[in-house]
Amino acid sequence: MPYEEVIRWAKHREDLVIGDFGCGEASLAPALSDRHVVHSFDHVAINKDVIAGDMSHTPLEDACLDVAVFSLSLMGSNFTDYIREAHRTLKLDGLLLIWEARSRFEDPQVFTRELERLGFRAHAEERGPFLYIEARKTERTPDESVFLQF
Repeated sequence: MPYEEVIRWAKHREDLVIGDFGCGEASLAPALSDRHVVHSFDHVAINKDVIAGDMSHTPLEDACLDVAVFSLSLMGSNFTDYIREAHRTLKLDGLLLIWEARSRFEDPQVFTRELERLGFRAHAEERGPFLYIEARKTERTPDESVFLQF
């Protein structure tokens, strides 16, 4: 599962502040809380540690995250706004990690080009049935006219 890949990756790093957008069962926080600070967001709170609400408006400060994770969670009709919120909350050069079913993408390269218009430098690769996108926040101001589509 993609969240397991994120956990494996993060365990090799220290002192990250991570935003888990669309956390579902909030698997990242308990697995990583000994090394990292994890903020968990979803439309519905599965427990007291998950902040429920629209992921396009989190209570996080600007530029406070090292990593923003979307693991099979770009489901809302306004998921472009979720990515804008990740951009707002990520530090410069912060890392955006997206895992989605490969079958959802008509053309992954178009999606990564649009991410670049949203202020990221992005790379996509297929990993089994999933598409893994790794993107870094750049100094570029997000283009407000971008509307991401699969």
